[in-house]
Amino acid sequence: MKTIIVLLSSTLLINFTLSETDNFQIENGQVLWQKVFETNMTKEQLIEQIKSSGQFENISENEKSLTAQINQLSMDFKGYGISEMSTPMYVSRSYVEAFSLIEFKEKRYRVTLKNIKFVQKYEDALSKEGETTDIEFYALKKRNTEFKSNFLNKPSKIMDFTFQKITNFKDVEKEDKW
Repeated sequence: MKTIIVLLSSTLLINFTLSETDNFQIENGQVLWQKVFETNMTKEQLIEQIKSSGQFENISENEKSLTAQINQLSMDFKGYGISEMSTPMYVSRSYVEAFSLIEFKEKRYRVTLKNIKFVQKYEDALSKEGETTDIEFYALKKRNTEFKSNFLNKPSKIMDFTFQKITNFKDVEKEDKW
């Protein structure tokens, strides 16, 4: 009986922890964002959508995956539904840069964003334009083994919303009338 209770408790704790991190994970002291998407598109259609999205640069592809760089990505806090004044300054006043790995399997693909950095958009009293800060500075505590609770409030949710928005590719039929 005790074993069943322990197993049930640990399962609930693991599920709660994963749902509370908005697709962010800690791997070897670094923050990464990872999400699996279902799709009806072929690998070739998906690659074409990725290339034509304009969000990815330096695209390199092989048989099972694609790598690219994301540069100057503004976080969509307004799309998430909050104002700039209630968004942490490092989120609203910075672009995000990240390395992206997109892996393909039949009817789905997995997006992993690594080396996530904030790049200051403009100079202010606290920082200079172009100043770069790793996400770990804002997101982690206890020697990079735990997420800070204030990161898991608004920042992670805004970032998760934005990352999903740019990586969830849909098969859209265009009416090309011009």
